[in-house]
Amino acid sequence: MNKRNRLKWRTRLAIAAGILAVLVAGGLLGWRMLVAYFQRQYYRETCAPTELAAGDIGDYPAKHRLDDVPWFATEGTYCQSNSLQMIAAQKGIQESRAYFDFLMGFTYGVAEVPGEPGFLPFTDPESGFVFAAPYLGLVRRYTVTDDGALYLDALRYSLSQGYPVRVALDVAVLYDLERPLPHSEVLVGYDGSGFTYYETVCMPGFPCQPGHLPPGAEGLWVSDQELLQAVLGQARMFSYPWRYSLSIFEAGPVEDDLGPVWARNGRSLIGGAQYGPRQGADAIAGLADTIEERGTRVDLSEVHWGLEAAVYTRRSNATYLRSSFASQPDLGRAADLFDQAAEAYAQALAASEDGIAAQAEANQVAALLRDAAAAEREAGEILLARGQ
Repeated sequence: MNKRNRLKWRTRLAIAAGILAVLVAGGLLGWRMLVAYFQRQYYRETCAPTELAAGDIGDYPAKHRLDDVPWFATEGTYCQSNSLQMIAAQKGIQESRAYFDFLMGFTYGVAEVPGEPGFLPFTDPESGFVFAAPYLGLVRRYTVTDDGALYLDALRYSLSQGYPVRVALDVAVLYDLERPLPHSEVLVGYDGSGFTYYETVCMPGFPCQPGHLPPGAEGLWVSDQELLQAVLGQARMFSYPWRYSLSIFEAGPVEDDLGPVWARNGRSLIGGAQYGPRQGADAIAGLADTIEERGTRVDLSEVHWGLEAAVYTRRSNATYLRSSFASQPDLGRAADLFDQAAEAYAQALAASEDGIAAQAEANQVAALLRDAAAAEREAGEILLARGQ
């Protein structure tokens, strides 16, 4: 694999993870102790963890395999919403991936990369799982422990009880990549020495192909120790207050009022900088300022794939709004704005593909990014108004 491809893999999966909490912490330079405190608070409030106890785990068979979970995987970095789509499908909820992007707000916002030009066109997935679950008649349960053996028991017991298990991990461990890459996988079975999982993102070089396979597909396999290493790797990347974590989704009351979804997605698109790095349209406008100010000195190596992902995610958002709310003129306008933003991102990508050779090029890219920011802000205002 060449250096350029490694860079793309690293950036793609980092984006897919939606690492908003870590970005917030990373932006508060010189405040290490304060950052660590707020980071822990953020994780505890967002994840709402339950500490695993030995008494929570009953007997389970030596091996077990779920045969009612379909396998959804994309080449685009939708690992979080793909995870939820598979789990929901087991419960009989057959919806497009874009529906889960919408409920989670996963593709309805942007996070600035502190300390360098760049942005992530996704939002924090952990809060997205919690927020989306009631609209699916589900409740997310997030369990943590520092005991590796107990963790493996909990995974097997949960699977034996019929729950597909979502795990956040460092996928570089699974595929022997050079740098840590936060990611999301769905476990669907186990034997005496490891687990079967469905990969959520199948890009070139990964041992799977993007697409939809029916329940019972063979899946991939990971050993106990490799899985522990991968899960611990993500915990260390993010400085979690725990070593191992798992998520399952149980039945719960159904929420029908989409008002909070519209409002949350609208606020994410509009953005701000209340807790550190800028978010939403403000992050894009800030990137434009940086590119304009640095001119030919700007390094866009971390920007290009963010632009590429912004193009396909915003087009997907537009398609979803048009197909699902065809009779709503305000949402038709929001869809047009998502397409406008996507086109501006695409032009900015084309204009900067070979770097910035002159100030005029920097000004052009900055102007295109400001156009995208304006479109996303207006779309956010439409969605926010719908939720009020």
